Amino acid sequence: MSFEDRLGELFRNEDPRATGPEAAAVIAGARRRRARHRAGAGAVALAVALICGATAVTAGGGRPAGNATAELEAASAPSTGAAPSAGVAASTPTGSSTPTGSPTPTGSASPTQAALPLSPVRQVAPGEKILITDDTRIWFTANQRCDESRESDGSWHTSFGCRDVRSDNLEHGRPSVYAQTSGNRDHSVVASFYLGPTPSRIVAFFDGKPTVATIVTTSGMKGWTGYYVVLPPMPTGDPSAHRRPAGPAIGVYDAEGKLLAENPGTASDGSDERAPQRL
Repeated sequence: MSFEDRLGELFRNEDPRATGPEAAAVIAGARRRRARHRAGAGAVALAVALICGATAVTAGGGRPAGNATAELEAASAPSTGAAPSAGVAASTPTGSSTPTGSPTPTGSASPTQAALPLSPVRQVAPGEKILITDDTRIWFTANQRCDESRESDGSWHTSFGCRDVRSDNLEHGRPSVYAQTSGNRDHSVVASFYLGPTPSRIVAFFDGKPTVATIVTTSGMKGWTGYYVVLPPMPTGDPSAHRRPAGPAIGVYDAEGKLLAENPGTASDGSDERAPQRL
């Protein structure tokens, strides 16, 4: 006997005259309730599985595969630019480097060049006399350099006279510099000229100490300039020791500090005084 037939018999035995629900209807209702019970249990199980899965991803456990991993990581990543958490490798841009200190500058000027100013340039009229000290004055024309010194009675007389820069006994094939020194117990004056393109510096060196000279130009000058510089008094020579009179070395330099021309001198101890090849 089937389950349905047995249930109908029970109803009939209980009260044959009863007008209660048909057995078929009761059975159908029971089946519907059983189906709803199974569906409810399945939904609860699915919800529990989803909750457990979400908890595992949030805690850093198992990760879903495919694009879901990237989406979950993007959603959970902090928006404040904080460093990645442990276990996640931080990416480094290709070719990046970590600074290790300030770069060393290149091509900078040497300490001597940086300490020395450019020679001041004095533009004068042809024949205009320049009073260098109370007892020394010079002047230039288009082709000559001249000088005078003051006597004790106040009168002026020529010291070296005038020098024509076109003279055959001068070096015209390359840059060259000349020096004529005069002075007394208070100071020494070097005043002469340089043959060559206009320089950036003319420097007197005595006992290793540099002193920048003043460049003098006048109208009509072509391929040469005058200069003068005032220095401390120079030691006198000692003939008995075969020591030459002391005098500075004169160096002429371009804008890069390279030596263009030199007139060697004599140091206070009698040794040769030379201008450096580069400032």
